[in-house]
Order: sequence, then C-alpha cells, then structure tokens
Amino acid sequence: MRRPKHGILAHDPEGDIEVDNSLFFATAIFLSLVFLVGALVVSKYRCALLWANFSLLMGLTISLSLNLALDHFHYAYVWLYSAPDLPLYLKLANLWGGEEGTLLFLSLLLSAFCLHLSRYAGWAGPGVIILTIPYVIGLLIWHPFQMTTIEQLAHGPYQGMNAHLTKFWMAIHPPLIFVTYLLLLVPVGAASEALVKGRGPWKEIALRYSRWAWVVLSAGLISGMWWAYEDYFYGQFWHWDPVQTASFVVWCWLTAYLHGLRSYHPDGAYARSLPTLSILTGAAAVGSMLVTRNGELISSHRYLGETSVMILAFITGVILIAAFVSLALSFRRSAQNRPRMTEGRLMIQIAIWGFFSFGLIGCYFLGEAYVRALLDIPKDKPPIFFALIANVSGADLVNLLKAQHEKWTVDNFGVNQVLVPIVFVIAIFGGHRFLPINKHRIWITILIILVSILLAETIQPLQIFYDGTGVTSGATRRNFYLLNMLLGAVGYFTIASLLYALPIGVVRGKEKAYVNYIAPVGVIHMGVMIGFFAALSASILDSNTIKKVNFPAAYDQPIRISDRHSLQISRPVEIYDETSRFRAITGVKLLLSDGYKLIDQGQTLYQDDRQPLAGDLGPIRQYCEAVDYRFARLSRTKESNKSSHMLNPFIYRGMTYDLQVWLPAINYLDFDPVETPEYNIVIKKFPMMIWLWVGLGLSLAAGLYYAIFSWKGSRMNS
Repeated sequence: MRRPKHGILAHDPEGDIEVDNSLFFATAIFLSLVFLVGALVVSKYRCALLWANFSLLMGLTISLSLNLALDHFHYAYVWLYSAPDLPLYLKLANLWGGEEGTLLFLSLLLSAFCLHLSRYAGWAGPGVIILTIPYVIGLLIWHPFQMTTIEQLAHGPYQGMNAHLTKFWMAIHPPLIFVTYLLLLVPVGAASEALVKGRGPWKEIALRYSRWAWVVLSAGLISGMWWAYEDYFYGQFWHWDPVQTASFVVWCWLTAYLHGLRSYHPDGAYARSLPTLSILTGAAAVGSMLVTRNGELISSHRYLGETSVMILAFITGVILIAAFVSLALSFRRSAQNRPRMTEGRLMIQIAIWGFFSFGLIGCYFLGEAYVRALLDIPKDKPPIFFALIANVSGADLVNLLKAQHEKWTVDNFGVNQVLVPIVFVIAIFGGHRFLPINKHRIWITILIILVSILLAETIQPLQIFYDGTGVTSGATRRNFYLLNMLLGAVGYFTIASLLYALPIGVVRGKEKAYVNYIAPVGVIHMGVMIGFFAALSASILDSNTIKKVNFPAAYDQPIRISDRHSLQISRPVEIYDETSRFRAITGVKLLLSDGYKLIDQGQTLYQDDRQPLAGDLGPIRQYCEAVDYRFARLSRTKESNKSSHMLNPFIYRGMTYDLQVWLPAINYLDFDPVETPEYNIVIKKFPMMIWLWVGLGLSLAAGLYYAIFSWKGSRMNS
C-alpha cells in the first residue's frame, strides 16, 4: 500500500512514499504460531521452539512500543490511540490501549509462562501452550501493524488517546489486571491433571502463582478504584460496572481457594473442590476479558468494533468443559485420607464457600443482565436519580442514559442487602477463628453477637452519617439495622486479627513462622475486613446535595456547601495550544475552606475538540455510550457539536468522610454577561472513605510481604 507524504508520518528513504510492511509483521506472527504448535506436538524440541516463539513476540512488542514512542502514525494503531503531546509513559501504555496491542501483550506474557511451566512434567506445560495458541491466532487476525488509511489521514494527522485514560493509572491498572488473569489461567492444565490423576505439580504451581495473583489483582483493583473515584466518568470507587463485577468474581474465587491451598492433598483435603475452583477461576478470568469486549452490556471498559469475542468465548467454554470433565473423571478414584473435621477446618470451609458465594452473586447479576439484554426486557422502573441528571444534562443525554439503564444497572440496595449479612457471618466466624484464646472463646463470640444486636437495636452509632439523600437512601433504612450489627462483628474480627498478628503467645522456636506467616496473615485479613466495611458504609450512607449558582456572577464568591465548608470558583483562563486537541483549561480553581483556613485547591476543567470517527471508534467512542449516569457531566458548546468539556470531581479527603464537588460541564469561557442561567453544583459525601484505602493498603502490603516470603521459601525447597 502506498500513500502520499503527509505531515509527521514516517517515510521511506526517498521521502515521498510510505512502505506497507504489515505483511512482514503478519508473517512473524504466523511463525510464532507455527513454533507454538510445534512445541506442543514435538516435545523433544519444545524448549527451543518456545524460546523462538518468545523471541518473535518480544521483538514484535518492542517494535510496537518504539512505534508508539516515536509517533509513527503511519501505523493505524498508533494513529488511533496515541498523540505527539502525550508523555512517554502514556504513549507506551497504549500498548494495552486497544484490542490489537492487548492481544500482543497477552501473547507475550503467555509465551513467558509457556517457558516456565514447560519445565514441569505432566500436563502443566502442554496446558498453557494450548491456551496460548488461540491468543496468537487472535493476534494474527487483529495485529497492530496495519497501515493507516487515506480516510483516516483525511480525518486528522492522529486521533489520540481516550481523554479519561490520560492518567498515571493507565500505566498501572490494566497490566496488573492482565498479569493476574494469566497467572490464574496458566495452571489450568496442572489443575486438570490433579483432578484426573490425583498427582502432579498443581499445588506447587498454585501456591506460587495464586499468592502473587492475589497481590497483583488486589493492587490492580485498588488502583482502578482510586482512578475511578477521581475520574469524571465514574466519581465513585465502585459502581458495579459489568467489567468490575466480573473482576469481583475473579477476586472472590481466587480468595476462596487460597484459604485451603496449604491444606490441600490430592488424596485428602479439598482433593476435588480446590482444583475445580482453580479451573473455574481461570475461566472467570477469561470471561472477564470476554465481558470487556461483548457489546450486549454497556461498560466503560469495553472495546468497540470487531474484537476477539468469539475467540475468548471459545477459550472460556473449553476451560469450563475441562473443569466439569476433569471433575467427573476424578470420581473414578476415591479420597484415601479424608481429614477429620475440626473447628479450624470448619472456619476454612466457611471462608472458602463464603467467598465463593460472593462470586456467585456477581455471576447472578451478570447473567440476569445478559438475559435482559438478549430478550430485550427493560428494567422495571427507571431510577429516581434520572431526575437529578435531567437538571444538569440535556434531554438527548438523559434519553441515552435511560436506554443504557435498560441494558445494565445494578440495584445497589439489593447488592448491599445480600453482601452485608454475608460479611457479618464471615466477620463473626473469622473473629472466632483468629482470636488467640482457646478457653471460653465460644462465649466471647456469643457476647460479640449480642453486642452487635445491641448496636443495631438501641445505640445505632452509624446514624450520624445518614441524611437520607444518597443514591440508595430510599432503601437504606432497611439496610441500616444489619449495617450497625456489622460494625460490632467487624470490630471483633479486627481486634482478633490484630491480636493474631501481634507477638502474643509466640512459642520459643516458632519466631520464624510468626514473622513469615502468622503476622502477615493476620494483617491481610484485618485490612480486607476494614476495607469491606468502609466500602459498604460509604456506598450505603452516601449523600447528595445540590447548590444552584449563576455564572459568571458566582466567580470568586464563597459558596456554602456544608455547615463547615465553603467553595470558591475562580474565573477560568484558557491556554491555547494548537498542537493539543485535548488540554486542561487552567483557572477553574476550587478553594475549599473551613472558616478562613484554606484546606485544598485544584483544577478540574478539560476541553476536547476531537470529533469521533465513523462507527464510534477512537478516543471519544465512550463519551455517551459508557458515561456513568449518576455523576458524569457532558455538554457541547452552543455554536457546534465539536467541543466537549469534562470536569473531574474535586475531592476533599477527611478522616471521617470525603466530599466530592461536581461542577456543571459547561463552557466557562463563554458566558453571556446579560443572561445568567442557573446551574447545579452537586456535592457528594462518602463516610469512612479514608478507611477503605487504609484497610486495603494494609492488606496489600502484608500480602506482598507474604508472597515474597513464599516465593523465596519455595525456591529454597526446590
């Protein structure tokens, strides 16, 4: 393919034409596929063939990274996702910014796992090779080295990155999630062997990979939650987006079978349940990527256009079939060493099946939404917050969001009503398990249950956070009783975990076990429970208030937004930059004050003049389709439909609550001095948000320490 010289695009040495080398890259991908198949069939040369496959994919990944870094917009992938004014780390992060680059990244990671697991005897190596082949086939179909078309160049010299992805978290969150999913996927062959034959290296692989997977996935979810909380698309740490829900299922099932791994024996404890759950978790990991690409449910994570839906659906189906076939074949042998049920084993069973139940809840909501979408069954009643959206958005956006509501929305109250009692049961039994006291422990647990009931019946300490204006405020009163009970159970669990982690009762000679195992396990559980409780409290007890203002009259004037806080908005000043079509407009400055004391300030207004491509592809493909209907603010200028203004929420973080301030996404640079229309400022309050990050941070730090220790220990023993 030849195209005329165009701007900054790369050219051949003669300087007048572009050379289409996509066939060369396609050939390299095909050779990679040949090496993979050869490694599967010819075990004698497996190591050499896998190294050849890895080398080719590494070369392709480096090549694409260089093209992104050097702004080689003659490649359609670079043209569509990158821009010359992006910082280098965001250019490189576009490696996973689209379907084609993501497939290359996943194929490279899988090829590395092929090299590692092929050293094990049995089904581990062939299993991961079989799973890698479909990804490379997908890469061959949608490779990122296609040339830019004349029509694309006519649209602009480049299209650039999706506006809400231009954050530091883009370089952190997606690769963490992808690495986790592959850590859970690649032991599928070994898990099947453990089920069918009752032997093999699955436990060793699972212990090493699953512990790291839990740490990496937790880091990925926490980074995504922080990102979403500060982003104009979301404005909250969790909103049960379909992809978030699918990731929640993966985390729950991974957490479930991690609790029993140390006790697993191929002919004894958890001989069938844990390998089966491991395979199901691998299927859920691929299924999460499938949800990302499936168009039936609207998700802000979703890839649009022609994607690898069928390939991922095929992989998911194959893994599920492998799980049930392997489980069925496992009944040909009987467990020889059935363990005696003790209190400790009972607690582990409750943890395993409790977290498994959490995952099933997510599966239920995904399945219900898919059925509704396929059968075109609308939701029973549009949520009341559409009235709020109608006050700050145009009728076209409101109608669009109502149509999306019919495809996907989760009843937050319904989810919380199920989650709170499950967390309560886990907290009570978990506190009983971790309390390092043997004598009279059962009576202490019974006392805590009575205290929890007392908290709900009379004291109701969480009442101070409730003002009846939250997203689920109409149903919160029905949840309030259990939430106050949960406070007592979480306090019990936290204290018991802390005592478990402290050097109380350390017996001489067991100091190493305490440092390497007991202490981090206690902190991990304590942090997760604190995070769970804070998340439930923030989502159940949140509140919304609206302040009406007129611009430009409101500039530089204090606006009271609570009993203790006021807000001041300064007049914006535009910085003109002809090279950037997505830029910040300085001067929309928020001053949050308590009396005369300045607490915080920030800038939140952004402008995007890019037009979407035909077919809704490109960086603005998600503006209306995937906008979060609760808090997003999207508008167009009066003169044209080409300019968008987005406002990230301004956030004040306190020890007991967070405040989010949402300004209307209007053109602050173009107000008629005579006409002063009224606009809404939305203030959201999230109780206990800081404790969500504290709890999850503690758990993640302890999990990382434990994973490092486990990895070192397994290396020393191997």
